Amino acid sequence: MKDDLLQTLYEKANLISWVDSGNFRLEQECCNRMQHLSLALAREKYFVRNKSSYIEGCIAVKGSDTTEWGGHVGLWGILPLWFAAPPPHTILALRNPTPSDCWPFRGSTGEVIIHFPRKATITSIGLEHIRPDTTRSAPNHFIVYGILDNGTRINAAEGVYQYNKPAKQYFSLDNNNSPLQSIVFRVLSNHGNPKYTCLYRVHVYGVT
Repeated sequence: MKDDLLQTLYEKANLISWVDSGNFRLEQECCNRMQHLSLALAREKYFVRNKSSYIEGCIAVKGSDTTEWGGHVGLWGILPLWFAAPPPHTILALRNPTPSDCWPFRGSTGEVIIHFPRKATITSIGLEHIRPDTTRSAPNHFIVYGILDNGTRINAAEGVYQYNKPAKQYFSLDNNNSPLQSIVFRVLSNHGNPKYTCLYRVHVYGVT
């Protein structure tokens, strides 16, 4: 009986040691992950704060080949009533986005043109979606064009908005070009929604 008791205590001690070791590894992994995310967020904030500033007073209009996404409801189930989608300038708002506080357009490709109050050297954009990890309507692959005085478009950036990263993601733009009066933000694909794409926030940063 003494040997059996010692064997039982030995097995329990090993189990407790294994559980404690597993918890320690899990806590250590979580700490490392949180530290990584904190450093990444600090780098993004530093980049925006020290390299450029948010350009205020912009105007956003839809591209000529882009159709806004609307819908309709029925009045007492008989007469259809159409309602308009939120306007393009919704993407420029500084408030925190909430569900449906976005500018939607039909399909998975489309563009919005952002005009600045004065010429600026654009350094980056901030692209934000409310829940990139759960929605298929978020933009995926996109390209940014700068518009020259003669109307010519020049490539300024190309990127991918990733669903498994923070809701607001920053992308650097080529600032070796002359100051611009406007840029075009063109979505080339979304994350799988065939009917519409939602743009919640597109913030432009630069030097004026």
